[in-house]
Amino acid sequence: MKRFILALSVFCALMITFASCSSTKVESDSYETEEVTAISLTAKNTAQGGDHYSNEKMTGKNRSFGERMLNLNKFQKYDAFSVYLKPLVGDIFLRKGSLIHREGTDVAGFVMYYDSSSYAVQFAQAERNALISAVKQYKDDFENKKLDRKKKKTAEIYGFVTGYEDFGVVEASMTNFCKPRVYFGYEFVKNNPYFCIFVKKATNLAVNQTQEGVVKESVDQKYYLTKAQATTLSEFLDDSNISKFQKETSVDPVVEEKDSYN
Repeated sequence: MKRFILALSVFCALMITFASCSSTKVESDSYETEEVTAISLTAKNTAQGGDHYSNEKMTGKNRSFGERMLNLNKFQKYDAFSVYLKPLVGDIFLRKGSLIHREGTDVAGFVMYYDSSSYAVQFAQAERNALISAVKQYKDDFENKKLDRKKKKTAEIYGFVTGYEDFGVVEASMTNFCKPRVYFGYEFVKNNPYFCIFVKKATNLAVNQTQEGVVKESVDQKYYLTKAQATTLSEFLDDSNISKFQKETSVDPVVEEKDSYN
């Protein structure tokens, strides 16, 4: 019975994965230049200051006991969002997902399927601002013709932060989580540049690592964004936008009026 349920879950995940792929024409930003001004940046931690993802914070104080037990409603979905993924074999393709915010916190990001599992890539305030700065630097380097097709490890060139990921086969109930190193940079795909979010694989903090049969770590992920997609993500992750969500979820509870009868 357990094998049947597992097989059914994997089948459902694959169907959702195929449904979220697009066969439409790939969009890209054209980049024509013969001269390249070298970038001297090297990867460094661009959001220092300790762990911004405490268990208490990420668990969510407003979630019910049942929601916590079943790993439900960890975050709220807002606008639709898409990026490009590059398989080991084949052409780059569009993957659809959603922009998300973790209720009552400064944590936000996006969720979508990567390979056969769903990943919710999230950033606290300092990390959000580091990503926004990286996008701004990328767009500036793009306009000033500083992107280098021949340079190695450009996916890490704008630095890195510590992110947070929920992941699992079924998006509605992701049982695993980790705190991966997330690099910001760019890569050329078929002569066209994309802003790149490179999430390194990390230890699964939700399981006993000595137990057999558990998922012990996440996988490496690379998300490719056009300038328009990167701008959409930056605008969503901006403090002015996230603060609106925080206010919406911190409204004082309504006090019911009672009828006195003396």
